[in-house]
Amino acid sequence: MDLGLRDRVALVTGASKGIGRAVALALAAEGARVAICARDRATLEAAAADIRAKSGVEVFTVVADLSALEGTTRVTEATRERFGRIDILVNNAGAIRAGEFLTIPDEQWVTDWNLKLLGYIRMARAVFPIMQAQGGGRIVNIVGAAARNPTATYLTGGAANAALVNFTKGLADLGAKSNILVTAVSPAATRTERWESLIQSEAKAPGKTVEQVRAEKEGAYPLGRIALPEEVADLVCFLASARAQFLTGICITIDGGATRGVYP
Repeated sequence: MDLGLRDRVALVTGASKGIGRAVALALAAEGARVAICARDRATLEAAAADIRAKSGVEVFTVVADLSALEGTTRVTEATRERFGRIDILVNNAGAIRAGEFLTIPDEQWVTDWNLKLLGYIRMARAVFPIMQAQGGGRIVNIVGAAARNPTATYLTGGAANAALVNFTKGLADLGAKSNILVTAVSPAATRTERWESLIQSEAKAPGKTVEQVRAEKEGAYPLGRIALPEEVADLVCFLASARAQFLTGICITIDGGATRGVYP
């Protein structure tokens, strides 16, 4: 299936590793020109080199901290200056920390929400006028499955992700008249560096090996495993493509059937 992504310009945030890197590679493999950003220059450049080698397309890097308005503005302007347009924005930057509600300080809420929640909002606000002027575009928000699966030890992340589902729907309504389609992809546990780090941390408990912890965690999923970053990336590519021209204002959960609720 031709997704119609060749020569499209895609901006992927938080793309130096994990899901963001997989999304950038998948878009590049479809022929899109890709701009990627992250805070760490070394990992960002390594990701860009790998994507170039595997796809043969142009990859542009911008080192920026998207928890500040200056960072989002610089990434957007640098990408438009380099490519002349922005057809696709994939909001992915930010990992919110877990913790006990009564002990999480205000500073942690503010810091994490500045990058994840406000970072997405600022990036969308920055690219929106560009997409309006060029006749349309796609915005895909990566929103954790905690949005619909609240837990007491992850209220910071659950609340931010729930807000982003709401934001996605509202922005889709705003963008419809300008042919700006806005969707969200909501992955649960995914085999990334962050997941492996969590497994390693839990395995430090007495009497448990890394293999045991991994088997327990992943075995709880209906399919007996968690998602691969490439599987999330495939869904993002489809939503950003010419094959998804009647899809907007939706949030698709990709969790192998783990979510127990039923949603319209």
